Amino acid sequence: MSSGSSVPSAREIVEADSNGFDVLAARVLDFQRANSPVYSRYCTSAEVRDAYGGRTPYLPIAAFRHGPVSTGPADGAERVFQSSGTGGQTRSRHVVRDVTYYDASLETSFSRSFGQGPFRILAHLPHYAEESSLVYMLGRLIERYGAPGSGFFLDDLEVLQTAIETTGPPIMLFGAAFGLLSLVEHNGYSLPQSAMVIETGGMKTHRRSVTREVLHDSLMRGFGLTGRQLWSEYGMCELLSQCYARSGEPYICPPWMRCHVVDPERPWIRRPDGESGALAVLDLANVHSASAILTEDRAVARGEGFEILGRLTGAELRGCNHLLEST
Repeated sequence: MSSGSSVPSAREIVEADSNGFDVLAARVLDFQRANSPVYSRYCTSAEVRDAYGGRTPYLPIAAFRHGPVSTGPADGAERVFQSSGTGGQTRSRHVVRDVTYYDASLETSFSRSFGQGPFRILAHLPHYAEESSLVYMLGRLIERYGAPGSGFFLDDLEVLQTAIETTGPPIMLFGAAFGLLSLVEHNGYSLPQSAMVIETGGMKTHRRSVTREVLHDSLMRGFGLTGRQLWSEYGMCELLSQCYARSGEPYICPPWMRCHVVDPERPWIRRPDGESGALAVLDLANVHSASAILTEDRAVARGEGFEILGRLTGAELRGCNHLLEST
């Protein structure tokens, strides 16, 4: 395939603003149509062309479970991130040909939300494999913004207790929802007023599920937090950008990312504010895979942000994926 439009650099993408987004997005999408076989085939299939009618097609995220979605050979990738594969699903694989896009995106999003630090970043991530994008992300944040005492911990809970009892930069505790919930259900903690807890999702396991509201109420009581100290992070293996939200507030996209709530059966149609649907994402940091992605998350638009309500049902997922299956 030909090179098509020139690919923007990582720095161009993270320095994008709302005025320049459309021009930059056109360059990225042109590049992907010319160089990504999976996205090109999807966009040029007759059913997709007819359905979207000239709009940007969103690639169903299931494509990442079927094979490499990449603008070049998978064996030339600098990283390959894999999803957790919960619920017996085939694991998604994200071929990251140039990890500088991920580094620039995660660092810029983090500093926009929290500042330059330093922080004592503690990552509690039980059962996450090394190929997880979340493990890479937190390792990078520790390297870039972490003060002495930062690091990963699993069963050694003295790491967290020592941080609480020691004077130093603010504590920033990252963890998956049920890992954090397990911490407060089996132990009592009183975090300093300067501390922050960032839950990274995963509201459902094979044992139970909880809503975000119930989770946050438990975490605030268990850690002795206010809503201003508790945050959520929205990200996934298939996206190189993240969104953050304070407890009780919607997620806000960084400037190089757009999120819309769409009809799962007809993803070219947006749902109005307050009406639930499938979350569709345009992430310009995904230069070398696919930027326009239809996720399997149920969401609702809240002004300039969005709220995640959970996962789509099996029937709705069928609606999200039927165009992919027909190409």
